[in-house]
Amino acid sequence: MRKLFGTIVGILVAILILAAIEYIDGALYPLPTNIDPQDMVAVAQIIPNMPIAAKLILVSAWLLATFGGAWIALRVTDWRWSAVLVTLFVIGGAVINFIELPHPLWMQGCAVLLPLIGGGLAARVHAKPYPGEPLLG
Repeated sequence: MRKLFGTIVGILVAILILAAIEYIDGALYPLPTNIDPQDMVAVAQIIPNMPIAAKLILVSAWLLATFGGAWIALRVTDWRWSAVLVTLFVIGGAVINFIELPHPLWMQGCAVLLPLIGGGLAARVHAKPYPGEPLLG
Protein backbone atom coordinates (compact mmCIF):
# COMPACT_ATOMS: atom_id res chain seq x y z
CA MET A 1 0.00 0.00 0.00
CA ARG A 2 2.90 2.34 0.75
CA LYS A 3 4.24 1.82 -2.77
CA LEU A 4 0.95 2.84 -4.35
CA PHE A 5 0.51 5.83 -2.04
CA GLY A 6 4.10 7.02 -2.52
CA THR A 7 3.91 6.71 -6.29
CA ILE A 8 0.66 8.68 -6.40
CA VAL A 9 2.15 11.36 -4.14
CA GLY A 10 5.19 11.55 -6.43
CA ILE A 11 2.99 11.98 -9.49
CA LEU A 12 0.96 14.69 -7.74
CA VAL A 13 4.15 16.52 -6.73
CA ALA A 14 5.38 16.34 -10.33
CA ILE A 15 2.07 17.78 -11.56
CA LEU A 16 2.26 20.61 -9.01
CA ILE A 17 5.82 21.48 -10.00
CA LEU A 18 4.89 21.43 -13.69
CA ALA A 19 1.86 23.63 -13.07
CA ALA A 20 3.87 26.11 -11.00
CA ILE A 21 6.61 26.45 -13.60
CA GLU A 22 4.10 26.75 -16.44
CA TYR A 23 2.26 29.43 -14.45
CA ILE A 24 5.51 31.36 -14.03
CA ASP A 25 6.24 30.92 -17.74
CA GLY A 26 2.78 32.22 -18.60
CA ALA A 27 3.25 35.22 -16.32
CA LEU A 28 6.63 36.06 -17.85
CA TYR A 29 5.56 35.39 -21.44
CA PRO A 30 1.77 35.76 -21.65
CA LEU A 31 -0.25 34.78 -24.70
CA PRO A 32 -1.36 37.65 -26.90
CA THR A 33 -4.61 39.14 -25.62
CA ASN A 34 -6.49 38.38 -28.84
CA ILE A 35 -5.86 34.61 -28.54
CA ASP A 36 -8.30 32.27 -26.82
CA PRO A 37 -6.26 29.71 -24.82
CA GLN A 38 -8.95 27.08 -25.54
CA ASP A 39 -8.47 27.49 -29.32
CA MET A 40 -5.82 24.84 -30.01
CA VAL A 41 -5.33 25.91 -33.64
CA ALA A 42 -4.51 29.48 -32.62
CA VAL A 43 -2.22 28.36 -29.80
CA ALA A 44 -0.44 25.93 -32.15
CA GLN A 45 0.39 28.85 -34.45
CA ILE A 46 1.95 30.79 -31.57
CA ILE A 47 4.29 28.05 -30.31
CA PRO A 48 6.89 28.37 -33.10
CA ASN A 49 7.09 32.12 -32.44
CA MET A 50 7.50 31.87 -28.66
CA PRO A 51 10.72 33.39 -27.29
CA ILE A 52 13.47 30.86 -26.75
CA ALA A 53 13.51 31.72 -23.04
CA ALA A 54 9.85 30.69 -22.74
CA LYS A 55 10.63 27.39 -24.44
CA LEU A 56 13.62 26.78 -22.16
CA ILE A 57 11.47 27.40 -19.08
CA LEU A 58 8.98 24.80 -20.32
CA VAL A 59 11.75 22.31 -21.03
CA SER A 60 13.28 22.84 -17.59
CA ALA A 61 9.86 22.12 -16.06
CA TRP A 62 10.03 18.52 -17.30
CA LEU A 63 13.41 18.01 -15.66
CA LEU A 64 12.51 19.67 -12.35
CA ALA A 65 9.05 18.10 -12.08
CA THR A 66 10.40 14.62 -12.70
CA PHE A 67 13.23 15.11 -10.24
CA GLY A 68 10.94 16.44 -7.51
CA GLY A 69 8.18 13.90 -8.03
CA ALA A 70 10.53 10.94 -8.30
CA TRP A 71 12.52 12.00 -5.24
CA ILE A 72 9.40 12.33 -3.10
CA ALA A 73 8.12 8.99 -4.38
CA LEU A 74 11.44 7.37 -3.50
CA ARG A 75 11.45 8.93 -0.02
CA VAL A 76 8.00 7.54 0.70
CA THR A 77 8.34 4.13 -0.91
CA ASP A 78 12.08 3.38 -0.98
CA TRP A 79 11.16 1.49 -4.17
CA ARG A 80 13.01 2.39 -7.38
CA TRP A 81 10.05 1.56 -9.60
CA SER A 82 8.14 4.49 -8.12
CA ALA A 83 10.69 6.85 -9.70
CA VAL A 84 10.32 5.01 -13.00
CA LEU A 85 6.54 5.37 -12.88
CA VAL A 86 6.73 9.10 -12.12
CA THR A 87 9.21 9.52 -14.98
CA LEU A 88 6.96 7.64 -17.40
CA PHE A 89 3.99 9.73 -16.28
CA VAL A 90 5.83 12.99 -17.09
CA ILE A 91 7.04 11.65 -20.45
CA GLY A 92 3.51 10.46 -21.26
CA GLY A 93 2.06 13.86 -20.41
CA ALA A 94 4.59 15.61 -22.63
CA VAL A 95 3.87 13.25 -25.53
CA ILE A 96 0.13 13.85 -25.20
CA ASN A 97 0.86 17.58 -25.19
CA PHE A 98 2.83 17.22 -28.44
CA ILE A 99 0.00 15.31 -30.07
CA GLU A 100 -2.39 18.15 -29.24
CA LEU A 101 0.03 21.02 -29.93
CA PRO A 102 2.98 20.62 -32.29
CA HIS A 103 6.29 21.72 -30.76
CA PRO A 104 9.76 22.05 -32.31
CA LEU A 105 11.65 18.80 -32.70
CA TRP A 106 14.31 19.75 -30.14
CA MET A 107 11.59 20.25 -27.51
CA GLN A 108 10.13 16.85 -28.32
CA GLY A 109 13.55 15.28 -27.77
CA CYS A 110 13.95 17.14 -24.48
CA ALA A 111 10.52 15.90 -23.38
CA VAL A 112 11.89 12.35 -23.38
CA LEU A 113 15.52 12.96 -22.41
CA LEU A 114 15.13 15.45 -19.55
CA PRO A 115 12.57 13.45 -17.54
CA LEU A 116 14.86 10.43 -17.85
CA ILE A 117 17.71 12.54 -16.49
CA GLY A 118 15.52 13.95 -13.71
CA GLY A 119 14.32 10.51 -12.64
CA GLY A 120 17.86 9.16 -12.75
CA LEU A 121 19.19 12.04 -10.66
CA ALA A 122 16.43 11.54 -8.10
CA ALA A 123 17.32 7.86 -7.84
CA ARG A 124 20.99 8.74 -7.50
CA VAL A 125 20.58 11.32 -4.73
CA HIS A 126 18.02 9.24 -2.85
CA ALA A 127 19.82 7.31 -0.18
CA LYS A 128 18.94 6.22 3.29
CA PRO A 129 22.05 6.29 5.47
CA TYR A 130 20.83 3.38 7.56
CA PRO A 131 17.92 0.96 7.47
CA GLY A 132 14.94 2.11 9.48
CA GLU A 133 15.45 5.82 8.84
CA PRO A 134 12.09 7.64 8.99
CA LEU A 135 10.54 8.01 5.56
CA LEU A 136 10.34 11.79 5.49
CA GLY A 137 12.58 12.62 8.40
